[in-house]
Amino acid sequence: MQLTLRKLAPALVVMTLALAGCKTAPTKSGAAATPDAAGQQQSSGQQQPATASVVEFYVAQTQSAPGLVEVALPDGKLYMQQQPVLTRADLTEAAALVDRQGANFVGLRFSEAGTRKLTEISTQNVGNMLALVIDRELIAAPRIGEPLNRGVLAFGVPSAQAASDIAAKIRGESAPAAGAAPAPAPAKP
Repeated sequence: MQLTLRKLAPALVVMTLALAGCKTAPTKSGAAATPDAAGQQQSSGQQQPATASVVEFYVAQTQSAPGLVEVALPDGKLYMQQQPVLTRADLTEAAALVDRQGANFVGLRFSEAGTRKLTEISTQNVGNMLALVIDRELIAAPRIGEPLNRGVLAFGVPSAQAASDIAAKIRGESAPAAGAAPAPAPAKP
């Protein structure tokens, strides 16, 4: 099933409003963002293809607390839980999206079980962040503005290429060739 802006538009609007205070952390190439992410993936009992990226979501915050792992960022620090709260197994779709204003997003749709987890996690962590980590690299950490109970999540990225690359990694595919871009936004009515 192909994910289009038309299918995700209502959810994207809700998520954009819910995450209006979104803080997207800059990516840090080559830097470890999680403690022993590979070991955590194996301990979860899920087998991913050898070439697929490890995709995990962690609850994070800006204040230090016992049991949290510090992640140094260019503009500060983030403190993440040690265990992922969601993984690729909780997702059904990931797509690069562009809105009518030309802003680029990655849209995620969660499975039924993933939606239940996302709802519970977001309800308990309003004000904290949900950090997306791919292959031990922090990709984004949008702030949770309200309970996320629709089974979708969208976060802004700086370019169409970044959106395509991130969505491909989340789906477990190789990143698209350079120059590939998501489908353009539909024409304005």
